Amino acid sequence: MNFNMKKQITYILVLFALIGFNACRTVVDWELPNSEPALVVEGQISNVEEFWSVQLTMTQGYFDSSLPTAVSDATVVITDDMGGRDTLFHVADGVYEANTKRKCEVGHQYTLNISHAGKDYFATETLRDQLPFDTVGAVYNPGIAGFADAGYYLVEIAQESEAVGDYYQWKVYQNDTLLDDFYILDSDEFADFSYFNRNFDISQATEDNLPRPFPYLMELGDTVVLEQMCISKNYFDFLFDIETQRNKAGSPFDAPPANPISNISNGAFGYFSVVNKISAEIVVVE
Repeated sequence: MNFNMKKQITYILVLFALIGFNACRTVVDWELPNSEPALVVEGQISNVEEFWSVQLTMTQGYFDSSLPTAVSDATVVITDDMGGRDTLFHVADGVYEANTKRKCEVGHQYTLNISHAGKDYFATETLRDQLPFDTVGAVYNPGIAGFADAGYYLVEIAQESEAVGDYYQWKVYQNDTLLDDFYILDSDEFADFSYFNRNFDISQATEDNLPRPFPYLMELGDTVVLEQMCISKNYFDFLFDIETQRNKAGSPFDAPPANPISNISNGAFGYFSVVNKISAEIVVVE
């Protein structure tokens, strides 16, 4: 191969490299398909006596930054397997509320019925049982328990109901503010008819039930409310799906985004849950 031929090959390679570099910088405008708006349902009722309420909105485009469109013209009814029937009325911003307070009863089934725009939707859940708290308090950790900084932490010891298949969610309120950086979820897979031990006391731990205090640092004088909810497996999976989506790092190794599961029929999104709540309020003191 002579020198001129080598130069020609070199020029060709450089030319291809430049073409490839420019191609990498080409801006491509993707046209995302627009699907028909679908109903989104958010509703929860419990064993606590309260005005039952449900919020209805419509889905919107991926790049639409406006607030979701509220649904104000639906018929919303909650029925139970004892013959009960409660109509919810639109009050504002897609929120439907009952006129009287009600509470759910353990072991009974509750069904949300919605009619909107010529379509009918429903969702059904049963209220599960749970045992009361044994201990709820705040303890000072000097910073010797691994991840935790020194300070006061909320702790709980609570017996779990007999029979595998219970699922739980916790909410913590500090001075009337919900601490909701993430969903606190657990099941009785390793604590069946045993104890949830969210405590720093290693002496109370077992091999399958290690101490896991709530990861919120408290101050002296704080008023703290702990709410524990026994929930269905479907609702547990729904919350877990949401948490998984929220924790995506945006890397190429993330799974594609997907809508969480739903228990609403006829292609609607969201969830109607029936939960058993117990709660305890403490003031953090030395």
